Amino acid sequence: MKQLHEYMDPHNMYFSDCINKDEILESMVDICFTAGKVVDLDDFKTAIFEREAIMSTGIGLGVAVPHAKREGIEEFFITVGILQEPVDWQAIDDQPVSIVFLIGGPDNRQKDYLRILSKLVLFTKSAQRREALAKAQSPDEVIALFKPTQ
Repeated sequence: MKQLHEYMDPHNMYFSDCINKDEILESMVDICFTAGKVVDLDDFKTAIFEREAIMSTGIGLGVAVPHAKREGIEEFFITVGILQEPVDWQAIDDQPVSIVFLIGGPDNRQKDYLRILSKLVLFTKSAQRREALAKAQSPDEVIALFKPTQ
């Protein structure tokens, strides 16, 4: 199983002062497409928004994990969004979101998706890690936070 940082790409990161959830999701999906992570922009965008309409992906502690598994996506990826201003995401703890992990991947690998999700949840349980991530200023800083320490 890959480490979380191996699902991340410096060209697939989002730093923003936007305070509108839908605009953030739209921008993050566009980045996924531009970075070559998805081939069908409209299909992936529709899947992300349909999933969000079912129930908020705000998992608490200032973190959201929108996700979609689609045919045509070869490998899992994580797009990390660092928001300068907390955004109302209708999270389960009613707290605004500052960190977004958008996960995309193949539609036939549910176990792999659950492993990635559980690793992200475990990572974000640490207030120190969340704080460091929220302060990250570059894609390299974000990825470095997920690399194991020697």
